[in-house]
Amino acid sequence: MKKWKYITATALLTLALAACGAEEESTTDTATEDTATEQSADTSATENSAFPMTVAPLTAESEDEESGTKTVFEDVTLEQQPERLVVLDYGFLDTLDALGVEGVVGVAQNGGKGFLPENLKEKYFTSDIADAGSLKELNLEAVAAAEPDVIFISGRQAGYYEELTEITPNVIYIASDNEDYVQGIYESVDLAAKIFGKEDKAEELKAAFQEKVDALKEKASGYENALVTMYNEKKLSGFDNGEKSRFAYVYNDFGFNPAVTGIETSSHGSDFSFESVLKVDPEVLLVVDRGANEEVAKADVENDIIKQTRAYKDGKIVYLDGTTWYFSSGGITTETSKIDEILNELK
Repeated sequence: MKKWKYITATALLTLALAACGAEEESTTDTATEDTATEQSADTSATENSAFPMTVAPLTAESEDEESGTKTVFEDVTLEQQPERLVVLDYGFLDTLDALGVEGVVGVAQNGGKGFLPENLKEKYFTSDIADAGSLKELNLEAVAAAEPDVIFISGRQAGYYEELTEITPNVIYIASDNEDYVQGIYESVDLAAKIFGKEDKAEELKAAFQEKVDALKEKASGYENALVTMYNEKKLSGFDNGEKSRFAYVYNDFGFNPAVTGIETSSHGSDFSFESVLKVDPEVLLVVDRGANEEVAKADVENDIIKQTRAYKDGKIVYLDGTTWYFSSGGITTETSKIDEILNELK
């Protein structure tokens, strides 16, 4: 009898301890879940605390070269972080992609013929993303149908600014001026990082790009001078380091000495004959191939006249991809690619 009582008491004690342990485990699990919920709420609150956010355009106004029409861009106040993005500048699209920003619902695909780097074309030229037209001729109906929270534009779309603001007031001009090209790229990256909470990644990308810029400056300092030209349909355009020159940054920011200055120029360059190139006789000749077909460009450019230049004789003619140099400038990874093109050729 005593033995039975002992066994019963032991069993009851065991059950009590087990119940106590289960209760403690349940309490611990509940506390853990509550802590996780609180942390999630804190993170969400931190993200939302940045909004409303007022974003200024990177340039206050833009002037059309042909018509002289000026467009003034307004500050934009975002009530919350945008989730549906229409991006009409290829360079800025590249930057958003590099930062890991998601939610792009509209891009200027131009029926799949837009000049976008292949890796981005595979990702953004799809049926799931609205085709907003070409860079200069927008499909406003497609933009509106995409129901964007924000629209990012640059100079090519400046003329559509008022119409785009009727779709959403959140139209942000992300093109900077040409006075400090590298700083403009950083400002673009910072703007995107601020809106989408990607500051750490932005610092990483900017640091890597600055290393490339420094390497190119060092390389450029070893040459007497250079000339930037653009090849398009059997014609050359020349660019110096002037205020309105599209590629002034190659001299002013990347470190090459201009082989010629004071030429009449614009964003599309000055008509520059092959004889003019020979007269300037640059040590380095940079050819932006707007048609993105190096074989065709090379066959036309390296004629009997150009073969007399120092650049040809020393093997210093560098062909540059028009897709990145002419259509997708300003993106943090496309700019890195541009610098790599030069560094790889001028070994």
